[in-house]
Amino acid sequence: MNMEWIAILAPVIAVTIYYFAFYNKPNDDYWRKLPTLAEYLAAHPECRTTDDENARCYHCQSDKVIFQPLSCHSDPRYKHFCFSCKRTLFRSNSIL
Repeated sequence: MNMEWIAILAPVIAVTIYYFAFYNKPNDDYWRKLPTLAEYLAAHPECRTTDDENARCYHCQSDKVIFQPLSCHSDPRYKHFCFSCKRTLFRSNSIL
């Protein structure tokens, strides 16, 4: 393969990986529908904690709320869910 083909294929492969690994429209739509922490606390003020970046679960009042990347470990989009009852509560972005 000559260098021209590599120069053409590299960006195409990079865009394809980005689309399927990170962007993925159904995942992105799902994530965008989740409330932010501020919106979550506005709807459930009783869930406020001393940690400014977290909250309690509105359903079971557990303080075991954890987060995970939406798609893969390098995805900056996070969903926060209750470890006790497994409900997804809110979304956030990683701070880079």
